[in-house]
Amino acid sequence: MPLLTDLFRTKYLESLHHYKSFYDDLYEYGNPKVTNHAFYFVPGFNGTPGQIRFALSSLVKFFGPHIYLRCLWVREFSAREPIWEKYTAERFEKKRAKLVADLIDLSERFEQISLIVSSSGFYEFLSAFHRIPGKCAAKIRLAWIACAPPWSKPSPWEKVFYRLNGFHHNGHLWFAYPNHNWLKFVNGECTSDKKWRFGEQRKTFFKNDLESRFYVGGLMWDYLSFGCYNWVTENGLLASQYPLDLPAVVMVATDDGYWQGKPREEIDAVIRTYLTNPTILYRKATHLWVTVPENITAMIAAMNKKAGFACPIIQSPGESENRLAHG
Repeated sequence: MPLLTDLFRTKYLESLHHYKSFYDDLYEYGNPKVTNHAFYFVPGFNGTPGQIRFALSSLVKFFGPHIYLRCLWVREFSAREPIWEKYTAERFEKKRAKLVADLIDLSERFEQISLIVSSSGFYEFLSAFHRIPGKCAAKIRLAWIACAPPWSKPSPWEKVFYRLNGFHHNGHLWFAYPNHNWLKFVNGECTSDKKWRFGEQRKTFFKNDLESRFYVGGLMWDYLSFGCYNWVTENGLLASQYPLDLPAVVMVATDDGYWQGKPREEIDAVIRTYLTNPTILYRKATHLWVTVPENITAMIAAMNKKAGFACPIIQSPGESENRLAHG
């Protein structure tokens, strides 16, 4: 075992109990009694329900304050659970069953369901869709942001960091990789924050507010396993029936490291393998930073248009707060 493996694992496990801003297990927002339109969020690989907070400002801007949102969550995928313990066949099936149960429940209580999936979370939804009754499926419209491929080719850096801090668990190789803005010239996915500008608005977004990160040697680190990621997506595809025929909008980051420089034509072809007639939007960004507010708003607007519902953006609190997306 590499010399620093125990140090890195200890720091990571300690970090799972640190104070988090967005990276948490809160999975329900709003009041289901004030709307007939529900949102449902499916996070990606090692994602957690709290990540949806990053989209709340866009949802409220577009639909007004009277919204209801639920996220896919089971205890075994808690933010406090080590990532290498999460992905087993039994846990994957439990998560899939919860996704189906949640969507059936929402379909019995709401007229429309806007499903927001992040990254590889799409493949978990894909694996569950054929279990959803037709009456439920007919109410779903899909927004897939930070679209990720169903495979991930190992990076040469895997060998470097494995020698520093790696280990094997459940048949997969795990290693921790660093985040720092100076590393963006090596890999754009390794930045630690983003200075966001939109019109007159300014804000700095930090990755450790959105995803699990821990500190060693003054740098932020995160654990990754290409083998485990590929197992998750393959597991989802093996249980899937596709393409899906539902209103769908997909947002792809042009500089997404997961696509590893694939041309748009090839990315489009992959997406259309799983969705019959998607609207595909491209934004210049890396994988995580495509989720900035204006992109989320644009995706929501496109999803609304795709589904045939008219809902203008609310410009001020005094302007029709009850203007919702149910048409």
